[in-house]
Amino acid sequence: MNIHFINRLLIFSGLFWVGITNTIQAQGAKNTYKCINNQGIPTTIVDTPRGRIQLITWQSEFFRNSGWTPQKRCQEVTTRFQKFSDSGKLKFVTTGVQKNLPVICVGQKFPGKGYTCIKDGLLITLQSSDNSNEILKSLFSNAARVGGTPVSRDPEGKFVVPIDDFLQTAEVTENTDNPKEGEVLNSNPNPIPSSETKEETKEMNVCPSILCN
Repeated sequence: MNIHFINRLLIFSGLFWVGITNTIQAQGAKNTYKCINNQGIPTTIVDTPRGRIQLITWQSEFFRNSGWTPQKRCQEVTTRFQKFSDSGKLKFVTTGVQKNLPVICVGQKFPGKGYTCIKDGLLITLQSSDNSNEILKSLFSNAARVGGTPVSRDPEGKFVVPIDDFLQTAEVTENTDNPKEGEVLNSNPNPIPSSETKEETKEMNVCPSILCN
């Protein structure tokens, strides 16, 4: 057999397996959502194959009367982001109405209907008087400052965040955690309230507006 043919065959085989390995690694990579301390502010970030992207800073005044601290909101909603990401459903974030209350939810584009919430796609339940579009813009405002506004508007006037597109183009921030800045906040879903939050806890006995199911 021609030695040159054998060499070419070996080179081709090597390149083929390298390509297969890279494809498997790329398919195995997933986005990891975390609630971290960013300069004293609970922040939802996502670690992607490109690097770390800052998604939501939980300092909005919209939730002052919800009975939930910024840290609690960050932890709970970040967990939901991860669940929908792992299931492959986190393509769009939009607004809607569930149980007669405005919500922010995982959305899907339906022909002739624009973007609507998917079944069981709840991220945040708002108060009846809240403007869900304005709150959606407020939540992602920091992401807008970092990597260009991710919030767009569909023909029906509903606001939507195309998560996949945003994560492909958003500016990547520092990826290394340290004990003071960037630490992952306690993920315990039921932290023991301090004396300063006992009154808030009483209000939470009734389904709070931030995360009603």
